[in-house]
Amino acid sequence: MTDTRLQVFCTVAEQLSFSKAAKILGISQPAVTKHISRLEQEIGSALFVRISNTVLLTEIGEAFYKKSYEILKLYQSIDSLKYLKTDVTV
Repeated sequence: MTDTRLQVFCTVAEQLSFSKAAKILGISQPAVTKHISRLEQEIGSALFVRISNTVLLTEIGEAFYKKSYEILKLYQSIDSLKYLKTDVTV
């Protein structure tokens, strides 16, 4: 289970690069840009400051990263449940 846009956002935030994030995620750089643009539209605020080839998180971007990271960790913990075996008979 995952949320693609949150995964893309967190990867860009961690790499501070759209192109590095694209390479890690195995998608195109324009696809990364599109995901981030849609998130920024949905939130109504810029998540990154883009200066030349450098990307920095805005204050809102920092807060959004912390929450997004927590959500992705929860998804991972949910995924781990599918490997638990139970012997429940109804």
